[in-house]
Amino acid sequence: MEQNNTNNKMAILLVALLLLISVGVNVFQWKKQNNTVVTYDIQIDSMVTVRVELERELATTALELEKYRGMSVTLDSLLNDASEKIAIQEAEIRNLVATEKNSVILNAKLKAELYQLRRLKDGYFEQIDQLVSENEELKAQNEILQASIGGLKKEKTVLETKVTLAAQLKAEYLKVTSFKKKGNGKFIESATAKRTNKFEVCFTIMDNSVAEKGNRMVYLVIKEPTGKVLAGYSKATFNEANTGDEMLATATQKVDYTGSKQNVCVAYENENRILTSGTYSCLLYIDGHLAGETAYILK
Repeated sequence: MEQNNTNNKMAILLVALLLLISVGVNVFQWKKQNNTVVTYDIQIDSMVTVRVELERELATTALELEKYRGMSVTLDSLLNDASEKIAIQEAEIRNLVATEKNSVILNAKLKAELYQLRRLKDGYFEQIDQLVSENEELKAQNEILQASIGGLKKEKTVLETKVTLAAQLKAEYLKVTSFKKKGNGKFIESATAKRTNKFEVCFTIMDNSVAEKGNRMVYLVIKEPTGKVLAGYSKATFNEANTGDEMLATATQKVDYTGSKQNVCVAYENENRILTSGTYSCLLYIDGHLAGETAYILK
């Protein structure tokens, strides 16, 4: 009886020991499997993160580079080169994802591609920054040069204007005389409008060392008290130099200007005594520029 009891106790202890060992093995296997799943999940998450970063870098790099297109030919050439290299790397990444089956190796290679892509982008942005800085410097220099040229042009224009004004001939000592025509064809002075057939305006063209020598056209414009221009037989016209307006000349005369003072007389004559009493304006133009003026009264 005692022997049987001892055997039974040993059997129970053995079964308990086996059960305990079984439970321990199961717990170990469960923990191992759980660790494997966690490690696998971490690897998957890491690879997904790298792929997302790659996609983002590929998209943003192209957009950031294109912002600088059109600034210069050299910069556009650099951007074309960058676009080609990025396209090549993008194709390599796509091929790597499609062909590499080992997730650990794939993840490592994708990280390497991401690093390489960022280095490539940083390298191009360094060159872009240098080119843009040089371009801005050239632009600033060009603006300074243009401003300088603009200043010189203004100075030249001012000087040309001064020279033009200085070269304009002036007429002084204007004297107007009115005449009536007698039956024998001779003219004698007259002060009344109803008897006047002729105006004669004498003046002195002043000396001018700046003005060119040679033939000059003198235009006499006589305006009646009403403002109407007395028209001569020739019905000559000329363009006023400052406004460009066409004007009617009462009389004209060509003068060979020598550079020294010259006395000149220009006359207007009409067979019919058509003049009215009042103040007449007499204006002298030389080559379209107003050279002198005066007024004359007919009674």
